[in-house]
Amino acid sequence: MDGIFTALRTNMSGLQSQMKRLNAISENIANAETLPDENGKVYQRKLVVDESAKSAGSATFGEKMRLSIAQSSGKHLGGTKRLDGAAGKNNYHQFSIEERESEKLVFDPTNPKADAQGYVKVPDINIVEEMVDMIAASRAYEANVTTMEAAKKMAQSTMRI
Repeated sequence: MDGIFTALRTNMSGLQSQMKRLNAISENIANAETLPDENGKVYQRKLVVDESAKSAGSATFGEKMRLSIAQSSGKHLGGTKRLDGAAGKNNYHQFSIEERESEKLVFDPTNPKADAQGYVKVPDINIVEEMVDMIAASRAYEANVTTMEAAKKMAQSTMRI
């Protein structure tokens, strides 16, 4: 049963990360054409970043590709051992939202926020790119839901046996 609960925890982590991603994308789309605030600060594009990937920046390619797969002991269904030697370590991904500093200048001399040359600073957000990211995030969310439903059905089948 531990394997099913592990699958459910992993799916919950995936659902949470995709929900964060969808929230960040919707905020980016909503602020794509906002003007600078009173202090001249422009909205910065938000991205969801995997914290474990940032800390693994110095790892070699082989270390990054190593999977943490559980293998059964000599008793087959006994305890599990992590192949990467991190037994008992919580390896769930932690995600944070970061702002990417970028802005673009748009020529609009009639705008009251325009500079002396007639340019206005606006967020550097590509709506098409954000929509593609939104579709990818919603498909990943749906895949996690489907996997969670399959794990739930397996647990129910196991209980009937």
